[in-house]
Amino acid sequence: MSSRDETLAHKRVLITGANGGLGAATTVGALKEGARVTLACRTSAKAELARDRAVAEAGVPGDRAVAAGGFDMLDPTAIERAVATLPPDPFDVVFLQAGGWVWADAAQTVELNGVTVERTVAKNVIGAHATLRALLASGRVAPGARVVIIGGEGARGVPGGIARPTFADLADFERYLAGEWTGRSKYVPVDALGVSKFCAALWSQHLARRGEDFEVVWFTPGLIGGTGGTAGMPAWQEFLFQRLAFPMLVLFGKAQWPAAAAAKCLDCLAGRVGSDGDMLGSPEGKALGPLTDQKPMHPRFSEVAFQDALWRACEAAAGALPVPGAPTAVSA
Repeated sequence: MSSRDETLAHKRVLITGANGGLGAATTVGALKEGARVTLACRTSAKAELARDRAVAEAGVPGDRAVAAGGFDMLDPTAIERAVATLPPDPFDVVFLQAGGWVWADAAQTVELNGVTVERTVAKNVIGAHATLRALLASGRVAPGARVVIIGGEGARGVPGGIARPTFADLADFERYLAGEWTGRSKYVPVDALGVSKFCAALWSQHLARRGEDFEVVWFTPGLIGGTGGTAGMPAWQEFLFQRLAFPMLVLFGKAQWPAAAAAKCLDCLAGRVGSDGDMLGSPEGKALGPLTDQKPMHPRFSEVAFQDALWRACEAAAGALPVPGAPTAVSA
């Protein structure tokens, strides 16, 4: 881990899911640090509302923030169109944090480019892949930029909370990515979310191996309460989570509010912590705590075969990233 005296001042920052709890709090913090922020949201209405709230809370001029709709993490084509409408100036920082869990009684899949993908992986990883692909293809990632994909302690499991992602072998993992649930235990939304964070780790490690001219860091600030991640729950369950469970977890130091989590994310986005290829999160067995190297916490994180299998799934569903060093075309 690095500990540099870096700042986001004067940097161009793109934040996906900028209207949600962590995204909104990180946007405000980045604006306060002097960044110019593009709020990439699923709809223009959400982006514009989030921008207005962020500039008001940060107390900065409105032209420091750009509202951008069309970033539907389950629609790579829509993401490509949305990126094409952005100003051509390249981003110094890209924060891929849109997504969330899929609240359902059974496993869900989605068809992307004719490929069937488990829906939580699609929402949290393939959408991020599609976003970075479109940015790179149009020359909107600056040399030496920092790309941060949001992680989660569920990637290596949290005792009593999220099951450890476990696969018998590579073929078993590939079947999971395709949404094949025969022979698996009952679908649990939070466990599926943990697997998607496991996949985000594999994605970041493969990307770090490619020799790109930008940094990539997988980063989790720890368990966050009060976010929009409970969307889709039955109303009574969402009430219990938001009004009772999360406040109690925060009270006992097991979770944090979005503002506290955003402060940690800002350190990572600015480069004050984390170096290329790092995976940083809470200590083993905990959902909150000092930043710790996650790589030793799950043997599959370092298995190239698993990294490559996840990467193939991303490319099949959302397209290949440009070859490192190849020229790009900027579309205005």
